[in-house]
Amino acid sequence: MKKMQINAKRLGTIAHYSGVLAEYVVVILLSIWLDNVLKFPTLFSFPFSAFGFALAAFGLFLIVRCTWLQFKAGQGTTGFSEPTKKLVTSGPYGIVRNPMMWGQFLFFAGLAFLLDLAAMFLILPVLVSAIHTFTVIVEEPNLRSRFGQEWVDYAKRVPRWLPKLGRTQSDKSARQS
Repeated sequence: MKKMQINAKRLGTIAHYSGVLAEYVVVILLSIWLDNVLKFPTLFSFPFSAFGFALAAFGLFLIVRCTWLQFKAGQGTTGFSEPTKKLVTSGPYGIVRNPMMWGQFLFFAGLAFLLDLAAMFLILPVLVSAIHTFTVIVEEPNLRSRFGQEWVDYAKRVPRWLPKLGRTQSDKSARQS
């Protein structure tokens, strides 16, 4: 029987995705626990549950779509051990620089409505703050050093968190040419 060897980079990627899944489990279990401890009343009835399902499904779709774009267009993964070789600026990345995080936030908010977890709305601001801090302090400097001017131009054109509706700078410059 042939031994399967996993190189250090692949092991780092496995660890990265395991950590992401662990984060999801911790956030969900913490919300359930907090809901029980704080004894929140039932806040969300059927219409909210249906909305929550749609929101969670869209968030999950966005996460999977962005991961796939990183793999196919970026030729790498979302983890630091096997980073993308190319800067991904298409699809959701053309609208906002962190669409995968938007997917995560929408997924958790959707679960809050779907499972009637009011405590999730106490945890989400902490999660958003932690992710914002990580993005600004770790991720963006890393992208700037890896992709140089291409990243700088992208960061000027596409907002970090709140998408601009309407034409982008690249659309306007293309029309002027």
